Amino acid sequence: MADQNNITHFDISAAVIRQLGEELVTDEVTAIMELIKNSYDADADWVKVEVNTKDYLSNPNAFYQDSAKGYIKIEDNGFGMSDSDIWNSWMKISLSAKKKFREDGKVTPKGRTPIGEKGVGRLSTQRLGNRLELFTGKIDSDTKNHVAFDWNDFNDDIWLTSVPVHLGTFPKAKNEKGTVLVITNLKEPLRWEGSSWDRFRGQVSQMIFPYKEKRVFTVYLKLNGQNVDLDELNDSIRENAVSRYSFKVTEDKLFFEGEIKLQKINGSNSIENTAFYEKFILPDSGKDFFSYLTSSSHNKRYSIQNLEYSKLHGGFFSFKKEVNLRDLDKMAVLHDENKNEEVIAHPGNFNGEMDDFYFQTSKAIESVFDSFSEFKRIVQNQVGVRVFRDGFGIKPYGINGQDWLNLANLQTSGSSFYGLRPKNIIGFVSISARDNYNLKEKTDREGFMDNPYSRNFNRIMDYFIEQINNILEGTRRSYNEYKIKIAQQSTGVKDIKDSFKQLRDTSLSAKRLSQRATLIKENLKSIENEVSDLSENPTGQSIPGDNHEFTDRLQRLAKIIEEAQAMLEEVMSTLAETKKIDEHIEFLQPQIENLEQQLSEFAELAGLGLTSEALSHELLNIVDRIVLETDRIIKKTNSKDTLDKLSINIYIEYIKNATKSFRKQLSHISPSLKYVRESKELLGMTSFLDEIIDYYKERFSGKIQIVFVKPGQDYSIRINKGKITQVIDNIIINSEYWLKEKKSIESSFDPLITIELKEPFLRIFDNGKGVDPNVQDSLFQPFITTKPKRIGRGLGLFIVQQLLESSGCEILLLNETNQYNHRYIFQLNLSSVIEN
Repeated sequence: MADQNNITHFDISAAVIRQLGEELVTDEVTAIMELIKNSYDADADWVKVEVNTKDYLSNPNAFYQDSAKGYIKIEDNGFGMSDSDIWNSWMKISLSAKKKFREDGKVTPKGRTPIGEKGVGRLSTQRLGNRLELFTGKIDSDTKNHVAFDWNDFNDDIWLTSVPVHLGTFPKAKNEKGTVLVITNLKEPLRWEGSSWDRFRGQVSQMIFPYKEKRVFTVYLKLNGQNVDLDELNDSIRENAVSRYSFKVTEDKLFFEGEIKLQKINGSNSIENTAFYEKFILPDSGKDFFSYLTSSSHNKRYSIQNLEYSKLHGGFFSFKKEVNLRDLDKMAVLHDENKNEEVIAHPGNFNGEMDDFYFQTSKAIESVFDSFSEFKRIVQNQVGVRVFRDGFGIKPYGINGQDWLNLANLQTSGSSFYGLRPKNIIGFVSISARDNYNLKEKTDREGFMDNPYSRNFNRIMDYFIEQINNILEGTRRSYNEYKIKIAQQSTGVKDIKDSFKQLRDTSLSAKRLSQRATLIKENLKSIENEVSDLSENPTGQSIPGDNHEFTDRLQRLAKIIEEAQAMLEEVMSTLAETKKIDEHIEFLQPQIENLEQQLSEFAELAGLGLTSEALSHELLNIVDRIVLETDRIIKKTNSKDTLDKLSINIYIEYIKNATKSFRKQLSHISPSLKYVRESKELLGMTSFLDEIIDYYKERFSGKIQIVFVKPGQDYSIRINKGKITQVIDNIIINSEYWLKEKKSIESSFDPLITIELKEPFLRIFDNGKGVDPNVQDSLFQPFITTKPKRIGRGLGLFIVQQLLESSGCEILLLNETNQYNHRYIFQLNLSSVIEN
């Protein structure tokens, strides 16, 4: 046995360090970016990255004087390193001094929180070249430190502690500071030339914060002695965006705002759309359309509230909104031991901006850029919404247009006006090492680790995008309705029936005009013959006055008659075509009527579908319980245990109860089936609502309480039972979803749904958070929802409105607010179907 008094230690093969670097750094861009981050952490104002593939390194102080042609030099004016910094930090692999510095809440003299960690910077150099030399010194020191080593010495047959490393010093001026890294014996020199260099420059441009006016740290590039500009976005570029948005998360709230320019309305290059835009939008800077857009009475379906009109600098409207993070669904929560309650896993405060561009030339673009193609190239090179931590991009978010916000799948197919599209958006999300410490990057620098904080970060961003697209989609739909309104004013056509009436009237007028035209044609022919006879004067009688002048007049008259006949031929030809309008009407009328019928049936069937979706979940639960009980019986049958009579009776009783439950669940949906939907019946409201409540009490199984506040006197309504059942179902199912969401966050919460009946109203509300203020004014419009896209369709309440309107009833969200200051009571006005 070895002497226990001998002290030894572990060692490691030097090749492991090379392998670690290869796994942590995936490409040249990541390698360069890690080195640039080190300069930022050192409080540098700038860093210079020079790549030279043509020349040898010319530095008499370099340790390696026999290196191959080509080098990479990275220089900054940061605070540099002392010899103790080199020994105790730089030479220690994965010593996370920066991590502890960050955890202690410390910042550099310039207020920066270090963003580099794990020693990735120095390990990343091996991807670029084999030899590394470090020259560094601190201010007020008269010594510059020098370290040199060769990555080729890190192989399997040598221990890490035996790798040769050169250490040296040089004198320097006391006011000189900073670090220079020199990499020689480049691995792939051709990667830094031609199209490969262009690609590298573009990728580095995307990893550096692109908004020039907001940079606190500058990166310079040089290739073979020539300075190379990074792509930048300055104010002159951003001012040509057609819409701009910004957001910030502060403590427990999300604030966001946006500005839509008038040019955004003219989203299509079509001649028809441009003509309408120039005729009806430009003259008053969109003011009339804005009035229509925000009018809940004239634009009932798609109106948008809380917008501010602005025509300055080509603007149209702006908006500001805020939402409490606890009001967002699907937010991950953690248990706070100190407060003994569930709290949101807050990703930390962050902010961002997005600019939306059209690739259409304009006078503003032509006045700033040499050509439209130059503007387009700059914008397209920066397309994407990127995430920056303290000014440095995090892959893969938005890099090379990567669509992490899923904009492509959210965009509308509308051509006249459209939402956020991935190839038109440039934006950033700005996070920091200090405020967003829990948003941890993966070790390969390819995105955030999956944890509750990163999931909530994504949920907040999804909500922001949803809200912007809701506003844009509402504007697009309103614009289409506005064009219909203008057409109605211009033509006098109010609706499809009015259009058919005018077409029929036109067709009848054409028939009458055709008959008159035929008579006129015969009269013109007769006149022509008489004029011809007079011109020739076949009787030989003398014509008073100047015979020559008289003849000229007759000839001119004959010419006029000839032209009139030609014009009449065209009119009659056109009238012949106009007669066919009646044929088109006969064809189109049943088609339109069929479409109207299909739209009505769509609302009914869609409502039935939403109810069936919830019902199917309950039926599956019943089936699962039957299967479980059946398995127990089968196991007893197959085992040595005797299958007693009591077990069989219990099983049979269970099957009976399950069958009864099946029957009750199916009987709830049967009034909505087509053969029943076509009839109306007299419903006593109290007994009808008792049925509904009994059904839901059994379905909720005590997890959600439902109460019925009965009136002093019952009343009846004559309505299709299936329709009114679907209406109530959709409202209750909507409440059920949000109550379960609240319960998942607050375990002590007791969900409650209340149905209140008071002639002629029916009110339904719950004790949840109520309706999000951002959608309360557009709640009954299609595709408006605050649920995640994978869950919510935004059709439930729209269908409720359509079903009620088809029976002459209406639904409102009352202005009364709950403890969260949110509106929450849905009121059905049934006065038009009441029968006493």
